[in-house]
Amino acid sequence: MSEHRVDVVVAVHNDARPVERAVASVLRERVPLRVLVVAHNVDPARITSRLAALADDPRVSVLALEDGVRSPANAFNHGVVAACADYVCIIGSDDELQAGALEAWVELGDRTGARAVVAPIVRDGGGVVPTPRIRPGRRRTLDADRDRLYERTAPLGLQRRAALGDLRYAEGLPRGVDQAYGLALWLGGGIVFDPTAPAYLEHADQSDRVTHVFGPLADDFAFLPGVLELLADRPLAVRRAVASKLLRVHLIPALTQRAGTSSLQAADLLAARAVAAQLRAVGPGSAGLLPRAPAEVLAALEGGASVADVAAVAGRSAPLWRRLVPARACWLLHRHAPLRLQMAAWFLTRRVRRAQRRLPSE
Repeated sequence: MSEHRVDVVVAVHNDARPVERAVASVLRERVPLRVLVVAHNVDPARITSRLAALADDPRVSVLALEDGVRSPANAFNHGVVAACADYVCIIGSDDELQAGALEAWVELGDRTGARAVVAPIVRDGGGVVPTPRIRPGRRRTLDADRDRLYERTAPLGLQRRAALGDLRYAEGLPRGVDQAYGLALWLGGGIVFDPTAPAYLEHADQSDRVTHVFGPLADDFAFLPGVLELLADRPLAVRRAVASKLLRVHLIPALTQRAGTSSLQAADLLAARAVAAQLRAVGPGSAGLLPRAPAEVLAALEGGASVADVAAVAGRSAPLWRRLVPARACWLLHRHAPLRLQMAAWFLTRRVRRAQRRLPSE
């Protein structure tokens, strides 16, 4: 049996990242732990130098991984395989944990026997990531569909190592390496979330996050086959909800962002049409859950509109009601339609912010 409860994996891809900030935030926790810093395609000695005195802490290990692949998945998996504690936690090299986070998450996981503990996420400036959009009052075992776990992609928090089995991040993808991983985790059950717990602190002060690199739209959806495989035998309600989320949060923004920077290409439209067709096939009715405004973008795309026409539709301003009323009006009060999604996001944000104000200042 391991002497520590948590293995924290910190993947770092260059020595410009403030990895010392992430590691220092972990080492101040009182729960028995180990920090596995994976030096991914970077000289481990340079990472050790960056860590300075932190590297001398017996709880810190710097692991070398040289594979020439620009994808965070390989580094995450390298750390997960090296882990031997009860729980595994993955944090970005430019992020950190709020004081007391691991202690609170471990206590919640132990008390509930959870497979995974979802962490609240707070961004620079106090912004809250409003996922998962749980039912009011929920904080223990969650239902993947009714508590909208699909709205969260990154499985930040804790995962019980013994329950992971052979679940790993999708390697070799330019983006979306955690899409299938997170979905498999949510669909497996045993998920808990306490929005009042200390949070995962996400920073945006680095300009080279691998997951934020802009590229061809087809690359954005290289993860899709893995997700479709997971959905194949699921109930229609699940398939429709996941497909709608991917249309709303990933495909439509992929088009509008490129249109907004005049970088939308004909090849992007072809790739987007293929993605839309696959999502509609796996989740019939998924487009009906979209707000009216993005549904118009999807309609233009699927109608064979040109790059200029899709960009024009994507660039239109939308009044509030067109962002809250779904394309299929009879689904106005559906739990995955925009009105209830926005209400759930507002309530969750309020709960997290109230809890943050009660936490002791560092």
